[in-house]
Amino acid sequence: MMKPRPRKLNLFLIFVMLLLAYPFCSLSAQTKGEEEMAALEEVLGTNVNFNGDTLALVARLDSVKLLAEAERSVPLKWAYYMLMADGFSIAFDRVNPITDRYYRLARELVSSPKTRELLQVGLMRQGYYHFIYRDVSRAIPFFLRADDMDQEVDLGKVPNITENYGFAAGFYSFIGNQAKAREYLQKALPFAKNPSRKRIDMLNSLGVYSVKDSLLEEGNRYFKLAIAAAKSAQDSVWMGIITGNIADIERKKGNRELAIKLLLKNVSLSKRFGETQDAMRANLELANMYIAKGEPEKARGHVLDAQADMAQKPYYLPYMMESKRLLSKVAGIQKNPQEELKYIKEYLQLKDSIDEKLDFEKLQKVAYQWEVQRYAQGLENEGLRRRKDLQTYIYVFIFIVLGLALILLLVNRSKNRIMYMNAALERDQLELSYEKQLVDHELEALNRSLQEFTDTIKQNDLTIQRFRNEVIQNLDHFPDRQELFNDSLNKMLEKQVMTEERWVKFNDIFERVYPGYLAKEKEAYPRLTDYDFRLISLMKLGLSNRSMADLLGITLEGVKKAKQRLKKKMERQ
Repeated sequence: MMKPRPRKLNLFLIFVMLLLAYPFCSLSAQTKGEEEMAALEEVLGTNVNFNGDTLALVARLDSVKLLAEAERSVPLKWAYYMLMADGFSIAFDRVNPITDRYYRLARELVSSPKTRELLQVGLMRQGYYHFIYRDVSRAIPFFLRADDMDQEVDLGKVPNITENYGFAAGFYSFIGNQAKAREYLQKALPFAKNPSRKRIDMLNSLGVYSVKDSLLEEGNRYFKLAIAAAKSAQDSVWMGIITGNIADIERKKGNRELAIKLLLKNVSLSKRFGETQDAMRANLELANMYIAKGEPEKARGHVLDAQADMAQKPYYLPYMMESKRLLSKVAGIQKNPQEELKYIKEYLQLKDSIDEKLDFEKLQKVAYQWEVQRYAQGLENEGLRRRKDLQTYIYVFIFIVLGLALILLLVNRSKNRIMYMNAALERDQLELSYEKQLVDHELEALNRSLQEFTDTIKQNDLTIQRFRNEVIQNLDHFPDRQELFNDSLNKMLEKQVMTEERWVKFNDIFERVYPGYLAKEKEAYPRLTDYDFRLISLMKLGLSNRSMADLLGITLEGVKKAKQRLKKKMERQ
């Protein structure tokens, strides 16, 4: 017959099995979370551009809605609202109430702390939606609220973090806060695949934002990382763009020839791969440099090359204006006043139209600063309101507690009054029963009174001793009892004259309450007598002249004269 396995061994085996199973459970949970994130990001990548056909948009996203409802998935339902908001903004190509409604539904859906990452992304996307349609004043509050959540979110749970944090970076760069723009990109950069165009774009943007803050070395470092990533990805387009940005840094450093060489390479690569806008910007930079070198023909050639890549769209207005300015300078160098005057007029016409736009953008940036201040003030006011509400709750609670305590006190007082009345009645009855015995016990009562007087004197001595011990034990820890001690001591001393023995005890107590006080007085006034120091001690306690007279065994007038003599002695010394 087999013996049963000990219980301790069974528990040990179970514990070991749990330890072995834990890593697999953790890995399974982690894998599940990654799969859910990947699924959410895939849904968010759904194409919602149906060229204004909103019926096709609704039909396309209906499957996402049904899936979210079937699985009761908050992230999927939130993604559905995000896609509907994006789809209608593309369809209407402007800020519209339908898009606003879907963004509001998305915010309400993820208001729980468990979904704070989705709430932050939703705020960023809604802010960016207003920003791209140049409704900057309405975009500001959304980005500010999203930024306030920065310390609360888990970056690993932010869907499409490179795209959404890129939205925030673009906004903050536009309003002039390059440091905040870099901060968002730096947080998202570890999540960008390497090599990928997105990572190259982010590194290049970090370089651009650094240069805008005059951090040339930092900008150059990011550009080098970006061009290394572009080479790794064999992306010649980005290599050309980044080369142009590096050339700008070299120009600012004064390395003109190296900057020209890099810009020529930028133009060549951009032309080869159809990046006409980048080629246009590089040609204008080259024209500026050749004018500075005194080579107007080369400058003119690059300006004309840049103009060939321009179109009649608002985006190209600043570059067209710059080309007119450069051509006027070329004409001036070549001594052609008619051409120079012609280009200057065209330049001024373009400048007037652009200045209106720039003034509007400046107002929007100023509005951002106002909005930041107002938002901060709103947070402060909200904090004050919450503190005020908390104080109100505390006061109400204290009032209720005090009310209950007062009721209990009144009830106990009534009970004590009834008990006192019963005791008084009983006492009266006893007095009637003992009235006949008063004469017989008169002598005994006198003897008892004498004994009680003696006991009272002894009790006073005991009380003083107990009080002194209590002061010794508690005075250092409870200095607020000093006033209580003074009052109690005053009452005890008023009952009898202080003997020499009691003066010794009194001085001992006084020294403990006011350590070093009499010693300092003796050092300052060495000719004073013990009697004078007794008077000083009583004056320190703030006793009345009458009380001091009773304690010293002299008249009230004697106390006044003693004070006058003491004052004269102290003035002489």
